[in-house]
Amino acid sequence: MIVECSGCHTKYNVDEKKIPATGVKVRCRKCQNIISIQRETPTLPSEVEKPTGIPPSPEAPAEAPKPAAPPAPEPQKPTEQPLPSGLSPEDKKWHERARRLAKALASDLILYNQDKVERGLREGTLVQLLGSEIRRSWDYYCQQIPKHIVESTEYFKEQLNKIVGKGKEIFK
Repeated sequence: MIVECSGCHTKYNVDEKKIPATGVKVRCRKCQNIISIQRETPTLPSEVEKPTGIPPSPEAPAEAPKPAAPPAPEPQKPTEQPLPSGLSPEDKKWHERARRLAKALASDLILYNQDKVERGLREGTLVQLLGSEIRRSWDYYCQQIPKHIVESTEYFKEQLNKIVGKGKEIFK
């Protein structure tokens, strides 16, 4: 979980497992501001998922079995953007670092928000459910990677689609 100081806007990566249920107050290392950190509340499964156990009414006509639908086509997996040619060794290192960071941030989104991701994929509301977490990850990515690489590549979006979207092009 990424926590931002309201005083100096320094961001900290905090292991949510180490936060007590009652929350915790910590002091910012940079500006000495007090930061209050609360655990994210787990979401409950929606009522739609629960079986009702009510059989169909006897008055309803019996339906003939429907023919099996043809198999759905495999979703197209997003391809990774190749590294631009003619890069200096320094720029090549930054591009590789940007890719690794994007992958790590997308993996963290899955790790810390597994229920939201599963529900969002099932209901088609992934962007709405993870919007604030994605924004925090994007902000952190932009802080760590040089601006010219952030603006000229789509590593972050690629990893969101590949890892969080499970290969579907959800983030455009």
